[in-house]
Amino acid sequence: MTSTLKDVASYIIVTEFCERLAYYGFAGSLVLFFETQLDYTSAESVNEFYLWNGMVYVTPLAGALIADIYLGRYRTILVFSVLYVIGLMLFTCGTIPNKQKIALIFMGMYIVAIGAGGIKPNCSTLGADQFDVTNNPKDLEESKLFFSYFYWSINLGALIAYTLISYICQYGAGDALGGPDWGFFVGYSIATLIFICGIIVYVIGSSKYTIKKPEGSMIPTIAGIIYESITRTCCSNNKEFKISAKVSHDNGQLDFIQKNKLIGTGDFLNAALISNGGSYGFFDVEGAKYLWRLIPFLLVMVPFWAIYGQTKTAFQLQGCVMDNKVGTLEIPIATMNIFNNITILALVPLFETYLYPTLRKYGMELTMIRKIGLGFIIAAIVMLMAAVLEIIRKNNTPSENNYYSESARDNISPCRNIDDYNPYKYQSWYAGNDDEEPLNCHRTCDTLVDGLLALDCITCDDIPQMSKISILTQIPLFAIMGVAEIFASVTSLEFFYSQAPNTVRSVSQAGNLFTSALGSWITIPITLLVNANPNDMWISEDINKGHLDYYFFLLASLMFVTYIVFLHISYGFKYADPAVLLALSVRSNTDSLKIRLLSDQDENVPGSDDNKI
Repeated sequence: MTSTLKDVASYIIVTEFCERLAYYGFAGSLVLFFETQLDYTSAESVNEFYLWNGMVYVTPLAGALIADIYLGRYRTILVFSVLYVIGLMLFTCGTIPNKQKIALIFMGMYIVAIGAGGIKPNCSTLGADQFDVTNNPKDLEESKLFFSYFYWSINLGALIAYTLISYICQYGAGDALGGPDWGFFVGYSIATLIFICGIIVYVIGSSKYTIKKPEGSMIPTIAGIIYESITRTCCSNNKEFKISAKVSHDNGQLDFIQKNKLIGTGDFLNAALISNGGSYGFFDVEGAKYLWRLIPFLLVMVPFWAIYGQTKTAFQLQGCVMDNKVGTLEIPIATMNIFNNITILALVPLFETYLYPTLRKYGMELTMIRKIGLGFIIAAIVMLMAAVLEIIRKNNTPSENNYYSESARDNISPCRNIDDYNPYKYQSWYAGNDDEEPLNCHRTCDTLVDGLLALDCITCDDIPQMSKISILTQIPLFAIMGVAEIFASVTSLEFFYSQAPNTVRSVSQAGNLFTSALGSWITIPITLLVNANPNDMWISEDINKGHLDYYFFLLASLMFVTYIVFLHISYGFKYADPAVLLALSVRSNTDSLKIRLLSDQDENVPGSDDNKI
């Protein structure tokens, strides 16, 4: 018997694995690249990452629209994958040592962001399309396995990227491939080649795919309903609009929906009903109401993603001034992210199999709301832990000194190049004997001695020192943040999916994805704010001279405030009745029976007990 999972969906899983490996290999060392290769300050490097990362999570909205309306999922993935590879190639070419091209680097970065936008919302959905879950029991079982394998492929790609690619970017791939100077070029070249292999696998499987035609998107519809309701409510003398009874031929279905409809939630959207002189039908407007009540929950996810993003930025800045040596092995800074991935891979099945059922058994069920709130609290605690670790790290960091101090040279930060602080190297460069200018040395006069610039005319910055505290002490930060992600992020996918009718679930998930972009972007003004005083910057170029601990305390406070707001908006929240959601998702009389059966089958809404939060 044929297996859809093995014979068809496996091509899509391999493609996703290759794309995620390329993505995390690219993104994982991006902050380090800006700081070490382009001489950006720590704050500037962080902001560039957040600006780009925000775009990565905005473009999927366009990718989903293009797939749903114009190209379909298969062609959208293929077209955007080609763009993705072009972006990787441009960026990689821009990283050639001593010939860095800023135009190529930024052009490549944002083409990658566009390419990711066509893949992220469509790849898993295309995989799900391969299974006939309605008529084939085996496909139904394999479809569940598909999502497990798909999720594992993402994390496996991340694990390899944060180890192999990150190591090569920071330390190079040996003298035969140019050593450390060519590390980023070689690392990003490998990531590019791996994704090209993924595209080849994707195309090879083309003849086996079930390819569905574009069916349209609800995003423009929902946006139109909200816009029309706001404009008509503001401009109309009649501020109250009622639901017309002449909206469905299935009176039983309509009566059921009206009997169980949301009360006091988004009633102004009734202004968009055709029966009230608007342009939209009853089912679309009711679906929009369910989305409208989710907006406050989407907003509180934004600070969470800002906190979570520190694993790619502030945690790396902190790791860059910690002891990254374990024996003779040097751990790449970005590699610490694997402990986040390992935690998620290990605990998700354990939580689902043991923790949640056990708590439910003893009457302590973790509902979706409670899980998300718990994730917020844990994220805030991680920020407090990071702040305490930063205080300990600074108290165990030797005093900085210049290049003439042997102890300072031997204890340089693992993310810094000793040549950038070498006055002799600057002297050689000034004489035209060296191609690369030391980035942290400066000329103060023009006196020549034996044809060389006098050392007295060269001033180099003090060498940033590595703390005596091991980078392994960051493991709890990454691991516990993984727990926060399980509770808040994984649960949010279920929450925003289950609390909306089927017709608007893609819009709900798109909104959830958009919160990640906003989370990245709000960090930029926060960073600018804490660095507003040039004489006392919290995220300084030399982290030892900054106040990263203050920054972590600020983020912890932000997360605690967010949690209080979350408690307020979730108070009295009632989970959506699955029967009502199904009724809003169907149009035919034959499906009305399913609605009645579902409504009679179970009075309790999943994830709640008498609508408790």
